[in-house]
Amino acid sequence: MEYRKASDKEAQTVCDIVQSTKAEIFPHYYTQAVMDFFGRLHSIDNITKDIDEGNIDVLTVDGKAVGTGSRSGRHITRVYVLPEYEGKGYGSVIMDHLEADIFDEYESCELDASLPAAMFYEHRGYRTVEHRKHDIGDGEVMIYEIMRKVRESIICRAEKEDLETILALQYLAYQSEAALFGGKKIPPLMQTIDELEQEYEAGVVLKMTDSEGRIIGSVRAKEEDGTVYVGKLMVHPDQRHKGYGKRLLLAIEKYFNCNRFELFTSTRSKDNIRLYEKMGYKHFDEKAVDDELTFVYMQKYLK
Repeated sequence: MEYRKASDKEAQTVCDIVQSTKAEIFPHYYTQAVMDFFGRLHSIDNITKDIDEGNIDVLTVDGKAVGTGSRSGRHITRVYVLPEYEGKGYGSVIMDHLEADIFDEYESCELDASLPAAMFYEHRGYRTVEHRKHDIGDGEVMIYEIMRKVRESIICRAEKEDLETILALQYLAYQSEAALFGGKKIPPLMQTIDELEQEYEAGVVLKMTDSEGRIIGSVRAKEEDGTVYVGKLMVHPDQRHKGYGKRLLLAIEKYFNCNRFELFTSTRSKDNIRLYEKMGYKHFDEKAVDDELTFVYMQKYLK
């Protein structure tokens, strides 16, 4: 799986994704006049213009473009996944990338929600801020919602004085991992502040803070010989299932100008493995530490 900017040769591919998805889903919600309006709005000319301006991305799976998303400033638009690839989390992957880029620059992001997509956006934390109607001619009016999501957390590089707080968070966050081994003292629960300080000096430690400045997540990485080794991705137990782990992983990937990223987790950590797979990481090795603990190693190429 790869998420990247659309090239000027992919205008027709993006147009096909949009038009085929629209033809499959929109007739259940809109009149033909509204369908025709969407067709004009997402015409090949408009898509080509947006690609030229660097506003359109594509998501590929095994080399095939299966989804697309666009943004202009803080505004998200044209998020579509081919009908045969829906229900696999690809829409969420596209939104994760778009939101991460926007939240690097803005306090909030906005979008125009079509009827079939409004519930999806609500589940991602968007709230309706305005109802609008658009006269499309011949007495036809299209009703849609303006939805907004406010950045609730900030990701930035940790300071040395943050390390004790991050280590305390690590001890808390990895309790669920230890529970998979009957409460065994796994390595993250035995790390010392001196060891963490060494990792801080050798690489990059990012922190995520909430609206009150409390550290609720962290990730760290270091680069060696062209590979970035990612480790200790953690989110406070009370803040899980909000997409923060994905945001942290995207943030650390963007921090390094490298092609290959590698990480590992326990073979028992099914949730972690699913997350990494959704983010484009693939299993390439396993190593047994003892009779109970086996690590699965995963890698991702950005280009």
